[in-house]
Amino acid sequence: MPADTNPQGDIFGGWLMSQVDIAGSILAVQRAQGRVATVAVHEFRFLKPVYVGDLVSCYAELEYVGRTSVRVKVDVYSERERDPA
Repeated sequence: MPADTNPQGDIFGGWLMSQVDIAGSILAVQRAQGRVATVAVHEFRFLKPVYVGDLVSCYAELEYVGRTSVRVKVDVYSERERDPA
């Protein structure tokens, strides 16, 4: 994953956004039972940096299901690896 970091060791925001897209797509595909496409992202906030070695978890939930579209909310949490001291 070092290719996905900046010189300070933070993970690039674009990498995190791609993981969110994957998490949301998995849920959308299950609901649609077919192909889906991401059409829009309404909000994306980076609250803290994520570093190489952090555990990143994405949690997706359906917010809206229409006839031809779904809206998926994805929350992301990162957990810093602790020293085993």
